[in-house]
Amino acid sequence: MNKIKNNTLDIIALSSSLICAIHCAIFPILLSFSSLSSLYFLNNPMIEWVFISLGIVFLLTSLWPSYKTIHHKTKPLKIALLGFAFIAIGRLHLTNLWEVSNTVIGATLLALAHYANWKLLRIAAKQNH
Repeated sequence: MNKIKNNTLDIIALSSSLICAIHCAIFPILLSFSSLSSLYFLNNPMIEWVFISLGIVFLLTSLWPSYKTIHHKTKPLKIALLGFAFIAIGRLHLTNLWEVSNTVIGATLLALAHYANWKLLRIAAKQNH
């Protein structure tokens, strides 16, 4: 049952990380079109902090328990920490390109970490049958 819960959390976390990466990568382009300037409300720091908070929650509820109790592989945790490092570097707001590129790289790495964890959980489930 715990494996199924972790698989579901990884899929949700992977999706949220990809949505974050897409949001960060495409949003500046969308805003450049004058007819879409009404979407400016999406450029809210609260949205960014919600995605960052979700990333931390998913790290604590999916990656860490999977590592600790099921597969004991550090690869997903290392990828996730690298992703959070890129996101943190992006928060320095040196330039808009700096923020966007580092945040997109970080969110993509978080999605990759959850994908790696999901794969490890599937391998562990097959080995236990």
